[in-house]
Amino acid sequence: MRHFTVARALSVSLLLVVAACGGDNASTASAPMVQDSAGVRIITNPGSGSWSADQTWRIEEDLRIGVEEGDPELQFGMLVGVDADAEGRIVTLDQQASRIRVFSPDGDLLHAFGRAGGGPGELSQGPMLSLATSVFFEADGSIVVPDLGNTRLARFSVTGEALDSPRIEMETSGMPILFSRTANRDLVVQYRRMDIPGAGSMGGDEPSGDRIVRLGAGTAEGDALAEVPAGETFSMGAGGMPQFRIFAPEPVWAVLSDGRVVTGINNEYSLTLHATGAATSANDAGAGNGRTIVRRTVDRIPVTERQQTAMRNLFRQSFEDSGQPIPQEFIEQLVGGMTFESHWPVLAAVLPGPDGTLWVQRVEAGEALDDLTMESLQAGEFGSRRWDVFDTEGTYLGAVEMPDGVQPLRFVGDHLYGIHSDDLRIQRAVRLRVTRGG
Repeated sequence: MRHFTVARALSVSLLLVVAACGGDNASTASAPMVQDSAGVRIITNPGSGSWSADQTWRIEEDLRIGVEEGDPELQFGMLVGVDADAEGRIVTLDQQASRIRVFSPDGDLLHAFGRAGGGPGELSQGPMLSLATSVFFEADGSIVVPDLGNTRLARFSVTGEALDSPRIEMETSGMPILFSRTANRDLVVQYRRMDIPGAGSMGGDEPSGDRIVRLGAGTAEGDALAEVPAGETFSMGAGGMPQFRIFAPEPVWAVLSDGRVVTGINNEYSLTLHATGAATSANDAGAGNGRTIVRRTVDRIPVTERQQTAMRNLFRQSFEDSGQPIPQEFIEQLVGGMTFESHWPVLAAVLPGPDGTLWVQRVEAGEALDDLTMESLQAGEFGSRRWDVFDTEGTYLGAVEMPDGVQPLRFVGDHLYGIHSDDLRIQRAVRLRVTRGG
């Protein structure tokens, strides 16, 4: 759905390690090439979109929440989630403080609650709360935080009262990789089957791909919307040693406002729009009916030795700073065993946008990465500021440029909510507005 998968791998890897230890400007209109193959509509889009110069959409900042100094409740340590309800109230999740804050549509603090711990009303600390889990407003106005450290969907009233929080049954469902929600505010999760030596299999015994599951009310189980090829960034090797293959193929996905599921793999610019209401498998040849494949041609960028060294250093530092009792010798084994794909991925994120549009962010490969930090990686360090926008049929409209330092998380109507990080890595929650051209 969103954000670069190395940051996601770091978050999930801590669960495994602890267990083991114990764009283009839109200008001149150009027509896409459309083919039909066995019931699958394939749209190969040109370099330029169909928007004319005066039709191009723009993103403008509308509200910024947070201060560098002053009220501690307005200072964010590490934001990993922002959402808004139908009334415009804004909720944020601060990983560093294990803290949830609720703001008015004007940015005034209404409620602040949560602390580190495992009891009712408490949240995990550190990477167990991440951009991959985030925070969400549910349809009934309650707030939910997928808390992997406490293996539950932590639910609260908008004023902070702890509500019934269903357990995430990893043994049967699999490892949660990424959470999102639909336009109707149903929670959606990507589950991955994983073998844990000495502890059995998470998600069943039969090999399968990752499942995109829409959760039922008050539960961490639900109906599968799609099955996609399992990601290859991390696995459990012989003897229970986690193994990492950095920049390996990983699924990307989103649920559009009309309910259609978009799936793809991040190492190619090819996305499949599945028909509404049908559970689909990437390997199901009979799933052609109603499918549309959206493509663009892009060049892939090689991964350098210097970049590999920087990524190893980032993982080493993240494990050392995790607060978990991980022996240094074990950390060096993990980092020393890391392997790398030869090229960077192509896609960083996909988002459902206004009017049924699909927004696609490409990877912008770093050069040396010497100053790479977990904070900068979470802030979308490898994601381009330019997002490609497609209409409901999969036709490329053009590119929209995000303000500098903004990591977009989700649209609510014509507003886009996300996280702004300045040059000092000071974070603020932001609301942006879509301005349509023409």
